[in-house]
Amino acid sequence: MKEHGNDRKRAPLACVVASLLFLSAAPAYSRVIDGVVALVNDEPITYSEVREEVASGLGMPLGDADVFLREQKDIESVLRWVNTLVEVTLVRSELKKRNQSVPDAEVDRIVENVRTSNKVSESQFAELLAAEGTTLAAYRNRIRMQLERGAIIRERKLREVTVTEDEAREYFSANSERFVTGGEARLEALFFPLPPDSPGEKAVLARYAAYQVASTMRQGQQLPDGLEIARALFPEVEMVSGGFVEVENLLPEIQREIERLNTGERSDPFPTSTGVYIIRVVERRGGKPLEFSRVRQSLIEELTDRRSEKAMEDIIKDLKSSASIDVRL
Repeated sequence: MKEHGNDRKRAPLACVVASLLFLSAAPAYSRVIDGVVALVNDEPITYSEVREEVASGLGMPLGDADVFLREQKDIESVLRWVNTLVEVTLVRSELKKRNQSVPDAEVDRIVENVRTSNKVSESQFAELLAAEGTTLAAYRNRIRMQLERGAIIRERKLREVTVTEDEAREYFSANSERFVTGGEARLEALFFPLPPDSPGEKAVLARYAAYQVASTMRQGQQLPDGLEIARALFPEVEMVSGGFVEVENLLPEIQREIERLNTGERSDPFPTSTGVYIIRVVERRGGKPLEFSRVRQSLIEELTDRRSEKAMEDIIKDLKSSASIDVRL
């Protein structure tokens, strides 16, 4: 399948750093035959790279990712993984042309800052990453990707993503119901339950099902619209909705999502101690309003992130419009 210029439909980004999962060495029995699955301006993307992306994104060993890809019948799902690597390649090549490549030393510095801020040794840091479902190599790769995204946005769209104090105040006023303590929210959620004794394969399946729902639902669709897709992949999925609940009584992971979502917005899939969730904030009420000074910095960062996502979409669209992309699936 060859794609040149605008003669294609752009697949969505596959994952964000918040969804980093497990990546391990392939077992001896796995059969790995490498090959080129795509060419981006004559720069190859190999099967091994796609396999590593799947393993990292779904939290499975490399050998299992190999089997997963070979047995995958949904070509659109595979294309989304390939598309992620296409976009990474385009950004990396553009930065190289502009002499803005991210040096290894910068990645090392960020990783070391994270480790020292947690006051742990290198071995303890590796254990912490493993507990969160990732490895140092996968973590470094995601850090590099995020640094590259930031670099190309600063290079091409800095003015568009810069947030002024007045803009932050205006957003604060327009969404004042978000910035309260002790408030209540009415939610709907797709819940992929994972009891404590769930096998690793079950957790992989839950993450994959949630990822598929998030990737295929169109903007504006409600969560019940994704229930059928989810149930076909993970029969235990539950559609959860009800009345108002006190936000402070919810799981910490759910609280964080509610805090960053505007009313009506839907979250990406996120893991908790009880399973994987996708939530939507239906309605809010009550609570004590916060002072702008308490949320100023976090709000500026949030608005910058939102603008950066849009800027990145525009950059990728522009890069693809002039690129030669040959996907060989």
